[in-house]
Amino acid sequence: MKTFRFKQQGMTLIELMIAGVISIIIGLVVMQLMIGSNRASNRIDGMAQAQENARFTLTWLAKQVRHAGFNPELFGAAIQPVADLCTGAGVVPPANDAACTWEATDQAGDRLAIRRKFRDTTDNTWDQFTCSGVDLAGLPGVDDESVIIDVYWVALNTSGGTDDEYDDVLRCASYLENSGADTILSGGVQTIASGIESFQVLYADPGAGGTNATRYVPADQATITDVTTIRIAILARAFSDAARVQGKRSYVVLDANPITLEDNIPRQILATTVFFPNR
Repeated sequence: MKTFRFKQQGMTLIELMIAGVISIIIGLVVMQLMIGSNRASNRIDGMAQAQENARFTLTWLAKQVRHAGFNPELFGAAIQPVADLCTGAGVVPPANDAACTWEATDQAGDRLAIRRKFRDTTDNTWDQFTCSGVDLAGLPGVDDESVIIDVYWVALNTSGGTDDEYDDVLRCASYLENSGADTILSGGVQTIASGIESFQVLYADPGAGGTNATRYVPADQATITDVTTIRIAILARAFSDAARVQGKRSYVVLDANPITLEDNIPRQILATTVFFPNR
């Protein structure tokens, strides 16, 4: 009887080299897929952050702005909902006499100042406080006939450094309107949201004595006393530096000059139209 023996042969050097090269290629392909997937995930997460930041901020802001022109007297005359244009340059909260509407086309943008009347005996809770949450009742100079002015604006680079990260913020301050200089109320300046880099407002202008608005214009072209509707837009950024967007990007927020940035941070422009029900 014959016995057969099979001789096990090892791989040759060439075969080992080919196998090694194939393994390296497969590894590189898998690595590139993982890196690409991670970048896409970070980019999507960054865009979601920017959109959520813009949506939350604009929703809160629109709700507050609807208080413009509020008069607690049921049959009382409507009051002017938007404060007059600023007459002096460079006056910003918390300085006194900064409760005015500011028109600008730079990155920070406009300053919106809405007027409302305070009454201590109303059942509404939202009109009993400043925009920073301080109870108006009992504050010096505030009585049942007082007009309160809430001012909203964007402050850029509030940390004082050179890096533009999360230190661009939307702020508000409440003022007591009087015949002299409008005085800022207790609570001072309040930061509403971080990562807001531009704030612009356009005003529906029916013209002096008109009733139907046919266009939206900047504050310095509108008849402020007759405004019933405004359009607000903001530019919000993501909070994650890992979300990289390639290339230089330009953003145009309503009537502002184009804002060109190349820091690879995802951003979102969001706009809404607010009607003043008290008018």
